[in-house]
Amino acid sequence: MAANNQMEVESTGDSSAPQTDVKRYDRQLRLWGEDGQARLEASNICLLNASATGCETLKNLVLPGVGAFTIVDGKKVDETDFNNFFIDEASLGKPRASATVALLNELNDRVKGKAFEVDPVHLVNTNIEFLHPFNVIIASNLPEETVQKVAQYAWNHNKALLVSRAWGLVAYLRTVVPEHQIIESKPDNPNDDLRLSTPWTELSEYAASFNFEEMDSAEHAHIPYVIILLQAIEKWKAEHGGAVPSTMPEKRAFKDAVARGAKKSTEENFSEAYKTAHKAFTPYSIPENVRAVLSDPKAKNITPNSDAFWILAAAVREFVENEGHGLLPLNGAIPDMHSTTEGFIALQKIYGDKAARDVEAVASRVKTLLSSVGKPLDWIKPDQIKKFCRNSQFITMVRYRSLEEEHNPQTAKKDLIASKLSSNKNDNIVWYIVLRAAELFNKKVGRYPGSDDAHVHADVEELKKYVRQLLDEFGVSHEHWDDIYVQEIVRYGGSELHTIASFLGGVTSQEAIKVITGQYTPQNNTFIYNGLQSTSDVWAL
Repeated sequence: MAANNQMEVESTGDSSAPQTDVKRYDRQLRLWGEDGQARLEASNICLLNASATGCETLKNLVLPGVGAFTIVDGKKVDETDFNNFFIDEASLGKPRASATVALLNELNDRVKGKAFEVDPVHLVNTNIEFLHPFNVIIASNLPEETVQKVAQYAWNHNKALLVSRAWGLVAYLRTVVPEHQIIESKPDNPNDDLRLSTPWTELSEYAASFNFEEMDSAEHAHIPYVIILLQAIEKWKAEHGGAVPSTMPEKRAFKDAVARGAKKSTEENFSEAYKTAHKAFTPYSIPENVRAVLSDPKAKNITPNSDAFWILAAAVREFVENEGHGLLPLNGAIPDMHSTTEGFIALQKIYGDKAARDVEAVASRVKTLLSSVGKPLDWIKPDQIKKFCRNSQFITMVRYRSLEEEHNPQTAKKDLIASKLSSNKNDNIVWYIVLRAAELFNKKVGRYPGSDDAHVHADVEELKKYVRQLLDEFGVSHEHWDDIYVQEIVRYGGSELHTIASFLGGVTSQEAIKVITGQYTPQNNTFIYNGLQSTSDVWAL
């Protein structure tokens, strides 16, 4: 794995692993590219507990080609396991870990799956170092006490942990990663990096070289809208003392002036310029998420322990403060536009050349930083620097809270929980409360509420006690609580419905892929799905 993500992806240990199967993985390569696929194929996943949810999660990781996975499970298959599509009747009485691994391995012959036939609770209590080779750990339907131990180990060793539980018609997912760095956040609607409000010399000179008046109709109809806007904004500034449009009337007047430049109403390039006129007068600004990264103490204080992400961030910060004159490195890409092929290529070259110069400037600062902390000058590769620069307007970083912080009464997000419950007792946060209470019940009684038909009524009353205990802890009045949620959870009896398990497995695998590839922005940090109403919420708890 490239060193630009603090969470190291550890090798599966097979140096002879085949190259990426481009034909097999064609669709996903379009999503996360060769680098993302390489990280996926280098990953090593551990699933604690071969539940239906856990196996559905692995299915969605095996198909796109994770490097390897291990299932830790000490149970023998019985009839209650037939909610799991990776269990068949022939597996009755056999180790559940081996049975599920066998079927999961059939999905992708490039992935190496192993079974470890040990109770995951026992393993965590006696040999938690077993988890060391894995970079992603998935804990599915495990007791909270065990999850807490795994979470502490994963946090201390900088490993990603995904905690999932499907309970009747309710699902829970918690992502636990100390710090997740994202270079390719890939927003749904990324802004073009055209710099029309802050053009550099070569772009300004190229735009000024166009003489609209001397062009014939065909040439005039193919002027790139970038050129149209650059000339229009320069003319506006010359007529307004160097100021750009700032009020709504001025902005409308500028757009109207752009539209009047067309010789015919059918000129698409002028229509494009009219629609994108705001790019010429909107002041350049560095996105807040990027500012947060560049101003982070880790980007200002580089040490021998700094990883590649923070060294690159530091280099870009220095670039912005010096050569960049307050601007990030240019992306270099331009969108499609109505233009001749020659005109588009010429414009593309101007943007590409400027982007390349910015990369060179950042690369020089990277070498200086590496030298200052005693690292080899090639410790960060040119491709990494280029990738970071080209995506600099999209970089972001998520710092999660640990499970210990979430569950500690002194550091819990009491105000958030209290406000949700007080303002709307039907908020999905109620399921979070009841699931937490069910774990307290299990710790005390030794089983989950509703799992024994002979004690259903007593379980309802007992679970209410733990709910009230949590409400008191969060400072919420009991009057904002409806016991119907307790009754519903007891009714489920800790059962795992395959429809919910399949859904949660999809969400969990999606979050795992985000963490592994370092692309897209994962949820922060607690996800609850309410299958009764088909609603979901995410809270940073």
